[in-house]
Amino acid sequence: MTAPTMSGTDRTRKIYQPLHPSVRPLLDPEYVAFHDKYIQYVEPDEDRPWDGSARTRQNWPYAGSPIVEVGSVEDFRPAPNIEFRVFTPTGPVPPQGWPVFIWMHGGGFAGGDINGDNDLCSMLCRDANCVVATVGYRLAPEHPYPAAIEDVTETLKWINSDKGSSTLSINRTKIAIGGASAGANLAAVLCLIALDLKIPIMLQLLVVPVIDQTATVKTVWSEHVHAPWLTPSRMTWYRDLYLPHATPAKACEWQVSPCFAPEEALRRLPRTFFAIGGQDMLSTEGLAYAEKLKRLGVDVDVKVYEGMPHGMITLSGVVRKGRLAQMEILGAVQKVFMNQ
Repeated sequence: MTAPTMSGTDRTRKIYQPLHPSVRPLLDPEYVAFHDKYIQYVEPDEDRPWDGSARTRQNWPYAGSPIVEVGSVEDFRPAPNIEFRVFTPTGPVPPQGWPVFIWMHGGGFAGGDINGDNDLCSMLCRDANCVVATVGYRLAPEHPYPAAIEDVTETLKWINSDKGSSTLSINRTKIAIGGASAGANLAAVLCLIALDLKIPIMLQLLVVPVIDQTATVKTVWSEHVHAPWLTPSRMTWYRDLYLPHATPAKACEWQVSPCFAPEEALRRLPRTFFAIGGQDMLSTEGLAYAEKLKRLGVDVDVKVYEGMPHGMITLSGVVRKGRLAQMEILGAVQKVFMNQ
């Protein structure tokens, strides 16, 4: 059997996702090592017929951080389409209740569930001393747009209700919303919906967000068209699952692409934290949205992690910049909930 080369490539295995030569030197070396060892050998989901198996397929070993101990972890399903996992801190409930952070997982609107990002959710619960609810919204293609939007909206309404707030022992004046990738798209849309619902949100936290569903390789994606992890073909595949037969007009609706929301709504958004991968195909649209919100007077903090691809927070256990991103996400939540 042929041994792997010095670059980590095993010549006996088929390579499906090689790093593009123009991007390799720009990537974080720890990520390059992980990609060469695992990701390059993974057959892209978009090259296979859809059968749902992509949701459970283990393409590489767990690369996140350890899940930390909290006071309790409990799953809730108060209605047929409302499912979420709640992490509750240790210790007595504060007199006004716990702050609550509502998290939407990534996965291209078609993958992921409440089992993902539990390392981040448990750390936020413990170290920001808040309840964290990670939402299990319905997934495409079985449940295309607007199912996920409906589910996260109903989850927010339930958590903010008398029943929800008393069940979870939360303080309804201290709510933050966040997500990664497709989940960040849902988070951004949900913060806009919260304005109409008159539910005050202290922070929106957008990690490698999907912002502009009109983007193509000729427009928004052109700067990082050769970035790894999330490629134009993969993003287009996810988009087609979530927005089947969508017209250009549909892609421009703010519930799909929050960057197209009316400016009078955008300027009323809460403090916003962006975590952007420097070598993520979606970085351009995320940075453009950040600049637009800044111009409209929103308090915006942007962190760019140079050399990092789209999936950076899922690599916090093997890539130091992934861990740094998690810690700075924690800092943003602590800042609003703990006045640090």
